Amino acid sequence: MSLPNSTEECIDRIQETCRKVANANNKDSKEMHSSLKPERRKSTAHRSDPALGCKELTVIEDDREDGREQIKDLNAAKAMIRRLSGDSHPPKVTATKSHFQLSSTAYGVRMLSKDLSNTKVELKVEDLMIVTKKHDLSLLYLTRELVEWLMIHFPKITVYVGEDLKNSGKFGAEDICRDSKCDQKRIKYWSPKYIQEHDNLFDLVLTLGGDGTVLFVSSIFQKHVPPVLSFSLGSLGFLTNYQFEYFKEDLPAVLNSRIKTNLRMRLDCRAYRRRPPVTDPTTGKKICVTELVAQHQVLNELTIDRGPSPFICMLELYGDNSLLTVAQADGVIIATPTGSTAYSLSAGGPLVYPSVNAIMVTPICPHTLSFRPILLPDSMTLKVRVSLKSRATAWAAFDGKGRLELRKGDFITIQASPYSFPTVESHPTEFIDSISRTLNWNVREQQRSFTHMLSRKNQEKYASDAGNAEFEEEDIEEVVVDRSKSRPHFDDTLNAVEDSETDDIKDDLEAKSISPKTKPKDQSRLPQANFTM
Repeated sequence: MSLPNSTEECIDRIQETCRKVANANNKDSKEMHSSLKPERRKSTAHRSDPALGCKELTVIEDDREDGREQIKDLNAAKAMIRRLSGDSHPPKVTATKSHFQLSSTAYGVRMLSKDLSNTKVELKVEDLMIVTKKHDLSLLYLTRELVEWLMIHFPKITVYVGEDLKNSGKFGAEDICRDSKCDQKRIKYWSPKYIQEHDNLFDLVLTLGGDGTVLFVSSIFQKHVPPVLSFSLGSLGFLTNYQFEYFKEDLPAVLNSRIKTNLRMRLDCRAYRRRPPVTDPTTGKKICVTELVAQHQVLNELTIDRGPSPFICMLELYGDNSLLTVAQADGVIIATPTGSTAYSLSAGGPLVYPSVNAIMVTPICPHTLSFRPILLPDSMTLKVRVSLKSRATAWAAFDGKGRLELRKGDFITIQASPYSFPTVESHPTEFIDSISRTLNWNVREQQRSFTHMLSRKNQEKYASDAGNAEFEEEDIEEVVVDRSKSRPHFDDTLNAVEDSETDDIKDDLEAKSISPKTKPKDQSRLPQANFTM
């Protein structure tokens, strides 16, 4: 068992998580008991573990038993990660480790994954790549405007544009350099072949187009992918969460400060061709040889369908070399969480949050009503094989491209790709906002009372009888209290609040630092869903 990160990096992350838990517990304890009792003392204990070869720092909080147990578990997880990632030949965890150690390690890995997903990075951009949707003249002029602005305001950045603009008079690289008074060497040109040879060169990619332009970036970066910032200039825009009219405000914020990226999962798809069986001259047995004919990293989905054939497909679906089912349908879709809003959704698949690492299997018009979409773990290796009993061949498409015919006995293996697709996050709720904006997700007219049907006289009586029973929810101040961690004197105070609504008690609550939940600040520029019919 090995981890994707280095040993020292894993240990640093676990130690940082331990410190955060200890600080959070200490802060909560101080706020709760600041007016009740003096602060407890903290003690630290250093001990050496010969098995680990390092010193371990354990923070003990006298007031909080829960915090101490969490820190103990994280320390155990840290030790386990060091042992598993440090051994040149790590043992099998299931055979040599206890269930408690395995559970602690899994918890530590989850905490580490959560910490990594919330990490912000600082981009030091020197080489910036721009990908523009083709066959749209207006986008060419927007690209020219963007390049000229970058030349003026970021003199240390070299901009790469598509090689199809090299001899374009409408783009006019010489005019841009003359107007911006910059060296023409700062404008260079990229091609798919150039990217294959220099995939680590670029520090940031800007796309001008729709979701198809983002998928094109994924197709040309088949290994390492730089962070991608996408401007919404298409029709829908599940992956394009930046508005081009605000690029003069957004780009300086991205280039000059720390940003958060979403590491979107991709699928490593490998197609194998079955050759006719041959006879081994030494043993006399028949040998069937398969060879790799195609490999793709897909961001949305792998689609296997019947193509032009009038017959349904007979596809064998394997998970970790175990037969899961035999699909008799028009085809199957193997999708990522990012692809859950694409073809899979049209075929009846579920919506999946992009940060959930899973593999979706969605049938296309199955010949059985019981074949429903299924969500599988990203640790599983799938194989889809065209059955030898199938009446016809099948066809595979990788993000809608690279159509490949699959004959009887051919198969495709699918597993989580080691090369994720990082996208620059515009705001934390961008996924929910995108499906609300593009799909009108869960939009319906809200229920209303029947007071509008009453006469004016009865409306006045109803208002008088109802009193303060009807109010707006935003007028309520919500206070969250965890009674399981409160003290007796503190519980008496809370009971007094429930029995009395005087201003003195409310002031007393504020003095005890019980912070109410406040609504987030209005973000006027965020895409908002229309919840009216």
